[in-house]
Amino acid sequence: MAKQSGYIKLEGTMGDLTFYKNRDGKFIARRKGGVTKKRIQNDPRFQRTRENLKEFAEAAASAKFLKNAFREIELKSNGGKLHNRLYSAAMKVVKSDSVSPRGDRKFDLGDMTSLLRFEFSEKASMRNVLKVKTTVLDEPTSVTVTIPALVPSKFLLFSEGSKFYRFSLIRAAINFAEQDYYTETATIAPLPIINLPAAQVSLSLPKPGVAGEKYFFALALEFFLDVNGNQYDMNDVSQNPAIILSVS
Repeated sequence: MAKQSGYIKLEGTMGDLTFYKNRDGKFIARRKGGVTKKRIQNDPRFQRTRENLKEFAEAAASAKFLKNAFREIELKSNGGKLHNRLYSAAMKVVKSDSVSPRGDRKFDLGDMTSLLRFEFSEKASMRNVLKVKTTVLDEPTSVTVTIPALVPSKFLLFSEGSKFYRFSLIRAAINFAEQDYYTETATIAPLPIINLPAAQVSLSLPKPGVAGEKYFFALALEFFLDVNGNQYDMNDVSQNPAIILSVS
C-alpha cells in the first residue's frame, strides 16, 4: 500500500493497481492480487488465518452491536472513528475468552470490563471537558453516578455559542446470544452555563438482572444552543463526550 502524491488524485482501478480515498481523506494506491479466497478457506496452511478471520468477524459484529445499542450516543459523539475504535476494544474482549478454542472465542465469554472508561468520542474526552471528578456507586441492583456541585463556566470546557449543558446516564442491556438489546436513560433538564454554582447532580438506573443480559452504563455530556428561550443541539460531535463507567 502506498500514498498518492502530486496534484492529481486517482480513484478506481488501473491494471493491477487500485486507487481510493480512505476514511482519513488520504489517497491510497494498492496492488491487486494475493492469495485466493478459495485457498484461504481450504488450504491447511491457512488454518491460523481462518481462525483469525472468524475472530475478527466476531469482534466486528460485537462492535457494531454495541454501537447500535448506544445509538443515542453515537449520533452525538461519533467523530467518524467510533466503529474502528470499538472494534479494537471488542477484539481485546474476544481474545480474553479463556474457555473457547482459538478461532471460536466469543465476545460475550470474554472480559468485558476492559471496556470500562471507553470514550465514545476521539475528539472530546470526559476528563478534558468535565473538570471535576465524578463518583460511581456500582451496586448489585443499580448504578448511580454523581457529579459534584460546580460553576459551569469554570469547570466545563465548551465551544463558543454553547449556552446550556445536560448530563445523562444511559444503560444498554444486551443479550449477545439472542442478538437483542434495549436502552434506558436517566437525564436532567438542560442547565445554563453561567458563572454561578450549580447543584450536585445524581443519576441512577437499575440493573434488571435478567438472565443472559449484560449491562453497560455510560455517562454522556451534551451542549446546547439557546434561541429565543429554546434549547437546540449544537450538532458538534467534537464537543460531546461520553464514557462507559460500569459493565456487569
